[in-house]
Order: sequence, then structure tokens, then C-alpha cells
Amino acid sequence: MRVLIAVIAYNEEKNIVKVIKELQENNSGYDIVVIDNCSNDATVELCRGMGIKVISHCVNSGSPFGTVMTYFLYAYHNHYDVLCQFDGDGQHVASELEKIISPVIENQADYVIGSRFLEKEGFQSYFMRRMGIRMFAFLDSLIIGQKLTDVTSGFRAYGKETIAFFANYYKHEIYDTSQLLLLSSAMGARIMEVPVVMRAREYGVSDFNFLNSVSFTLKGLINIVGCLLQRSRIKRFIHNKYRE
Repeated sequence: MRVLIAVIAYNEEKNIVKVIKELQENNSGYDIVVIDNCSNDATVELCRGMGIKVISHCVNSGSPFGTVMTYFLYAYHNHYDVLCQFDGDGQHVASELEKIISPVIENQADYVIGSRFLEKEGFQSYFMRRMGIRMFAFLDSLIIGQKLTDVTSGFRAYGKETIAFFANYYKHEIYDTSQLLLLSSAMGARIMEVPVVMRAREYGVSDFNFLNSVSFTLKGLINIVGCLLQRSRIKRFIHNKYRE
């Protein structure tokens, strides 16, 4: 199977070289592409200097989720069977890749989430963010009928049908991971959560300060309502067209 590792980055010049080197050292024949969200530092130049393909936005989307549709489209049009998101800030560990890719390759799942909370090893995020994660994990688990612990994790892998759905049939902006999860569930994706270890970022500052956390929570709740309103339409669409 053709596997793509999509590294998302914005102004990660202090982290990106270490991230790419680690991926190259733990590579099992996977392709790597960097999805750059209009960085204004040396992120793009450093990646290209290492021989890595870069897709660079000409305008910053305002959040990391603006890169999601880009990597789905790239993976779909280049005929990849498995797509894995890998953050460019150094929090994800390349040696953990097999844990989230293997269930897709072995046809056990269409959407795999790497959870730092299943075995509670490594960096567990900050207190305010953990509170938000628990709330959304409870709501999302209730909606899809499956217990999940780390629904905001950016360490994820997708199978071919999930890639095709978002790249070819879902033409709207992706706001957050709950939206990805709920829409994937609605289109019939088999969802699995596996334990992974993560690290705290070495350089730079997370986007999630107190004010952003409050805003993210309120917008996230509105987004969940929007996803619920779309579920029936997506299920009808999948039944009538996508599965034909």
C-alpha cells in the first residue's frame, strides 16, 4: 500500500528539521509531504533543502485545520491508500507511526486516532486543554456510540475511503477534529483509538491559551450541532452514491 505522511507546519523552523530527520530515520517506505500554512520564517526553505516536497498555502488559513483539506486532496489525487497526519511541532514521535498506520493497512479501521490518554504515558497536555478534551471526548463518544479518550489528537491515520470522502465529496471547511470524527462516523468509517506517546513541543508556543481555549470550546459546541444536522444527509448521500 502507498502511505503518505503529511506533516503540517506553520513557522516551525526551530522544530521542523528534527521532525523530518526523525521521520526519515523511522521510514518504512512512506512518502513525506509538508503542508505549510503560509509560514513567514525559514520552514519551507529548510524542508526543501532536505529534499522534502512542500505544499505551501499562499494565505494563512487562521488555524492548523486549514491544512486538512489540502492533505486530503493531495493524498486523493496522488492515489495514496493510507494518509497520516504528523504535526511539525515535534510533539508526535515517529517511532509510534506503525501503531496508527497498521490498523488501516490490515483493514481493521478507516480512521485511527493516536491517544496519549489510553496508557497515560508521555506528555499529557496542559490542564485547561485536558478539561476541554474530556468534554469533547464525552460528547463525541455519546454521539457515535463508541468510547474515545483523545478526540483532539492530531496524530491520526485515514484509509482510502475516508480520504476519498473528504477530498472528493465533502466540499466544506474543516474546523476541528470533532468535525472530522463525526463526519467520518456518518459516512461509515470504522474508527479505532490506539495508545501512543507524545512529547511537549521543544520550541514555540501553543495556540491554546486561556482565551483561545474558551473560544475553541464555544465554537466547537456549535460545530458539533452543525455536524449533527448533516449526519442524515451524509448517510443518504453515502447510501445513494458513494457506495455504488
